[in-house]
Amino acid sequence: MRAKVVLVALILGMSIVPKSQAGSPEKLEDVGWVFGGVYLEANVSGNSTSSLSALPAIVEDYTATWCTNCIQVEDALNDIKDQHHMQTYHFHRYIGESEDPLGSQEGDERWIDRYQQRLPPTAVFNGTIRQVGSVPDSETLQEDYNKNLENSLELGIGSSSLGWIVTNNSNPIATWNLAYDNSNFPNGSEILTSIWVVEDVAYFPDGTNGEEYYHKIVRGVINLGNETTGSTEVVLPSAYDGDDLQVHLIHEVILPVPDDETDEEAPDTKSDDDDDSRLPSIGIVAVLAITLVAAITVQQRQK
Repeated sequence: MRAKVVLVALILGMSIVPKSQAGSPEKLEDVGWVFGGVYLEANVSGNSTSSLSALPAIVEDYTATWCTNCIQVEDALNDIKDQHHMQTYHFHRYIGESEDPLGSQEGDERWIDRYQQRLPPTAVFNGTIRQVGSVPDSETLQEDYNKNLENSLELGIGSSSLGWIVTNNSNPIATWNLAYDNSNFPNGSEILTSIWVVEDVAYFPDGTNGEEYYHKIVRGVINLGNETTGSTEVVLPSAYDGDDLQVHLIHEVILPVPDDETDEEAPDTKSDDDDDSRLPSIGIVAVLAITLVAAITVQQRQK
């Protein structure tokens, strides 16, 4: 009997694994590129322009201050940053969150709308390659991430520009311009532009993952629509601490909806109260193991 108990315990221990700790790189077919990354400090006026070919790769990291294995993902991204022209943006969990104060409502809504999940840690490369968890698909996460970044976006000729006007008596004014060649983008797609308000670094020693300083935190997402040029008054979110907010200009390619999907209803999404991204999952292996042990027990009793 003791042996059977040990067997069940071992199998349960192997199968009760947080879902956020496993995953291979996944090519996202139903969303387009995320590109951009020109930015300015939010407390001073300025202008920034880059050719499309000189823009950095955009890496989005979904994280939380209680997520211990998120540190492995962030360390791996830091390890490879000097090998690539890349910018990493950290989205902290917000909806239904009681421990992490660094996220935002609009940040979580964007992740739900675009990526259909909020599982820390998740890294997304240029908007189209997603890797969930901290267990590498190859020998190391660094090797995985290098591979995810090896194919640069072919955006063609064009530019992305951001202007920022700060006054003493009113909210700042953002101006933007995107010049691009349609032939380099999927037919029927459109480009949505937004400003990501980024806090350079925040000090939060109460995070249970052991980190105290959190970098490049997306504190807000301000949608600018599909106009390629324009200006708007911006209401900035507050920094968690300090005065180190930045404004980053980001563009997202929205693919056309296939004709056979236009009449289909959107799939049901779980409510935030049902979000089990922090909970372990008991796999079917464990269920089968328990059933097997029960069957053996019955068989022995019948002898």
